[in-house]
Amino acid sequence: MTQPDENLRALAADYYISPEVFAEEREKLFFKCWQYACHISELAEPGDYVATSIQGQNVFVVRDQDHEIRAYYNICPHRGHKLVEGSGQTRAIVCPYHHWSFSLDGSLRHMRKRETSAVPAQKEVCLKVVRVDRLLDFIFINLDPDALPIAEFWPGIEAQVREKCPKVGSYVLGETAAAIHEVDVAANWKIQIDNYLECQHCRHGHISFSDMLDINNQTYELTKNAAYNFIPGNRKADNLAYPLDLEHDETDLHFWFLFPNIGISQFAGPGNLTLFQWNPIGTDRGLRWSINLEPPEPTDPGMRARQEKRAIWGRDVLQPEDISFLLSVQEGMSQRCFDQGWYIVDWENIEFSEAMMRHFHNTYLEHMGRTSPAAAQAAE
Repeated sequence: MTQPDENLRALAADYYISPEVFAEEREKLFFKCWQYACHISELAEPGDYVATSIQGQNVFVVRDQDHEIRAYYNICPHRGHKLVEGSGQTRAIVCPYHHWSFSLDGSLRHMRKRETSAVPAQKEVCLKVVRVDRLLDFIFINLDPDALPIAEFWPGIEAQVREKCPKVGSYVLGETAAAIHEVDVAANWKIQIDNYLECQHCRHGHISFSDMLDINNQTYELTKNAAYNFIPGNRKADNLAYPLDLEHDETDLHFWFLFPNIGISQFAGPGNLTLFQWNPIGTDRGLRWSINLEPPEPTDPGMRARQEKRAIWGRDVLQPEDISFLLSVQEGMSQRCFDQGWYIVDWENIEFSEAMMRHFHNTYLEHMGRTSPAAAQAAE
């Protein structure tokens, strides 16, 4: 899927700073699109549960006695108290407030009453179901009961990830301190994603990154609600980022963006697969959260040490480089002289191209109910 090259104006600045736009995003994007909940290994046994939330809407996922994975709003229908916190294992869901209990299939098991008490019919009191689906070994939830399944919303993505990264099916949740990472950035969530979807800033903004990877020969694909970016490695064991073992490590970068706010990548270095989620906090703040998978056993004696060096580089070098750009762009969106930016689109050399970012913006406008420039031109 390509976009007409006549469309070279970026999203208006108001989309990045308006509280009204942010409120609309919550309703039209985050309450209607798939959001990450947990890894399948966190629901290994019946009764295992994980609590999460989508923009303040509390949800939990659980594996029931028939081994089916279910999701419910994390709220007791009696008085609205939260049912579970964090993660754990249980035979029944018991509300801490009045001890009403529910089976793992969501039905009411018990309420405190006497024989003479007037009470609602048991079949009328149950937990509110939330849509749940799976991509690879990642569990997703969706607050929209009519949402398309993941296979239709992000068509072909799972097959492509397995084709490009054939070892990921055996990977498990990482055990290192960097396996789960969160960074609070004072920038709009779309500014953060825009930065991930273009590499025009890489050569001068990420010198060590560009020494390790061949940014001049990267490629990309645009598909329904998604984009794929491939950057081949320079295959330099000694580079300015961190050391690579060319026999055991991955040397290339694969990155998938899944609308509206999910990323999946395999980075150069010891075997890995990372899922990112950019969670908005407000117009000018968002959390970039990630979870990392790795081989179940070390591929070689030096793997753990190289993992640590990659994590330190990401935290102390790559991340600060990006954040400095993001903070400046956020400030720029509020300047009176700036109304909207421009795209550079180059179908021959993606180092200079912002086609993936433009694809994201057009998809965003369509889901927000605006007519994107590409859609408007196609209708003429």
